[in-house]
Amino acid sequence: MYFLAKKRKFARIVSISADFQKRFLELTEELEIKNKTEQAKALNLPYSTFLKITQYGILPKPLTLVRLADFFAVSLEYLLGRSDRYEFTPSQPPKTFHLRLKQLLEEQNETVYRAAETTHIHRNNIAQWLKKGYVPSLDDLLNLAEHFDVSLDYLLGRTDDRNF
Repeated sequence: MYFLAKKRKFARIVSISADFQKRFLELTEELEIKNKTEQAKALNLPYSTFLKITQYGILPKPLTLVRLADFFAVSLEYLLGRSDRYEFTPSQPPKTFHLRLKQLLEEQNETVYRAAETTHIHRNNIAQWLKKGYVPSLDDLLNLAEHFDVSLDYLLGRTDDRNF
């Protein structure tokens, strides 16, 4: 689900997820820290982001999601409520998203143009991710993970387990 959030002169689309909100609340309840301000500090989150997650289920940026998943030692799939399997085996050494994307394209003998055509992601975006190592939006990550039939954690280089 999406809604439009206005911030200063700019408007942006914000993703929300009740599944993520529920899972996040469950994980934070297990913390020994009960004060919400202290929980936000422990999670290295601005308090405003912590409140947006806990009150509305607003999804933070992918790299923030990765940090949270690392903190709780769970998969992104579990954190987002897409899986009930919380076990997680990290890659040794961790890979980067752009290297993993390059590997998946090579394995499937697929060009950037063909991947863009089938995922409906602009080819310039994919080329920038490969060239500059940018991490795409969560929507694009989910789209790519589905396209390559791999987990978000595998796509982002957090684990070597393709399917979660």
